[in-house]
Amino acid sequence: MENKEQIRRIEFFLEEIIFGELGKLQKAGLSYMQFVLMGQAIEVLGSFLDHKPMKAKGQSSIRFANGINRLFGGRYRLLNDNFLLYDKLRNQMTHTFIPSRDILLLPTADASGVYRHLDYMEGRLVLVADVFYEDICLACKHLITLLREGKVKPKNIVFEYHER
Repeated sequence: MENKEQIRRIEFFLEEIIFGELGKLQKAGLSYMQFVLMGQAIEVLGSFLDHKPMKAKGQSSIRFANGINRLFGGRYRLLNDNFLLYDKLRNQMTHTFIPSRDILLLPTADASGVYRHLDYMEGRLVLVADVFYEDICLACKHLITLLREGKVKPKNIVFEYHER
């Protein structure tokens, strides 16, 4: 399959699923489940950055770290040192639906400014769903740019989505 078609499919996937589906959860105020899916989304984004098949086994933590390091960077990268975000967010929420006691999940930004995304409050890492969603969208846009510029080789994904 030609690279342009592969990139088009990846863009469509990101727009429909990451922007669209996660955006619907955000608008509906379903931030708890949104955290589960955002942890998974980081891993999926990281899977586009390696040369292995999408279904390669044993790549979860590596792909999550790749997604964080190459598409998010900054404070996210620092917080995932020693796989903190992977362990406390992605693993904990994916496998148990119960957050680690080391993180505090908030649906929206705190108007008082006391609780800020990616800061620690009383020994707990604060994650704010609406800010986190915006950062995931930025990471998706960064991935699309890397694909278009030829800095990341596109993978052949089979994705067709028909909303009813």
